[in-house]
Amino acid sequence: MKEEMIIEKVSKQNPFRVPEGYFDTLTSQIMAKVDESASTVVVPLKENKKKKSAKVVWLRPVLYAAASVCALFISVVAYQSHSDSPTAAPVATVAEPQSMDYSFDEAADYLMIDNQDIYACLSSDY
Repeated sequence: MKEEMIIEKVSKQNPFRVPEGYFDTLTSQIMAKVDESASTVVVPLKENKKKKSAKVVWLRPVLYAAASVCALFISVVAYQSHSDSPTAAPVATVAEPQSMDYSFDEAADYLMIDNQDIYACLSSDY
């Protein structure tokens, strides 16, 4: 029912129309505009590039030096804050040897080997 009301209000005719003779003169108008734009060539000023590049060339060493000084400052501050902290010196710890059964079980679980695979490997001749 809603569709019928919309079709009645809008109708099926296209409300847009192209002016008569539009496509007859369209190509000539486009070609005329292309010819005009091709005849006007914009040449960039090289002086502006030279001025910018001279400024950039002069500023590069200054920027590199500033970045190096900042990196050095941050490194020194980080080292000082780390060395001033009252932490105990690291103590060497001796790892307790694990039982062979435990490490073998971990390896078997990692490799997804069950008991039958283990028996087959042990009984086969190498």
